[in-house]
Amino acid sequence: MKRLVLLINGNLGLEVLRYVISHKEAEITGIIVNTSNKRSSTYLNLIKSVLLEHDQVVPVIPYEDMASDYFEIKKLLRHSDFGISALFGHVLPQALLEDINCEIINLHPSLLPIGRGADPIPWSIIDQQKQGITLHIIDSGLDTGKILSQKEFTTDIGMNSGEVYDLATELLLKELVRIFPSWIKGSMELSDQADVTGSIHTSKELEKVRVIKSDDVGTFAEFLRRLQALTFSDGRKPLLIDESDRLWSIDISVTPYGEED
Repeated sequence: MKRLVLLINGNLGLEVLRYVISHKEAEITGIIVNTSNKRSSTYLNLIKSVLLEHDQVVPVIPYEDMASDYFEIKKLLRHSDFGISALFGHVLPQALLEDINCEIINLHPSLLPIGRGADPIPWSIIDQQKQGITLHIIDSGLDTGKILSQKEFTTDIGMNSGEVYDLATELLLKELVRIFPSWIKGSMELSDQADVTGSIHTSKELEKVRVIKSDDVGTFAEFLRRLQALTFSDGRKPLLIDESDRLWSIDISVTPYGEED
């Protein structure tokens, strides 16, 4: 029986929890969730519901409760064989990682080294980069660890960030399920990330481009990509500011010719 700690957020995190809690060779030692400003107000209750469904009692700890000295997370990770990070919105500090033997993998929605850091999907749309998923070992860098698995998938100009995100998270879960038995047995081969120029962004960068001025985008294709990149599945949409400083929310639909509703 392998002991695992989960660092989770979002629907993908819940699906990872459901999978691991049902696996006969895994035991969850603890669950760490995002700080309150990075998770939904109902997330803790959703986790507790999953645990209740499986008659499991597992400590669920918000990251803010341990971020000051990391004592609790160190103790948890030292008593675990593996960890899974799924949309966990915090970078584990190097001093913490150096003090544990627990191997943690991260489920990342981009084709690393493309899309390191925050918001990889919208930036890949804006920058016309490939879309994909990566499962990699967490190390002291930001999304720089060795790769367990990586897959590219095809998108088109009709897909916005929300649609690409839904596809990416679905594929991340499928790939985790596929490799999980081999990974916890230690039989997975690791590979280095490609030696190519990648990209890296912070959360604040995307907010700076969310409001579009009528004259700050060059070609129509660039404008369209930006609109698609800023349309999320949680309802967030791009904003346009006009000459009188009035803000407009933009809805956009792009469909193949001849396939309109």
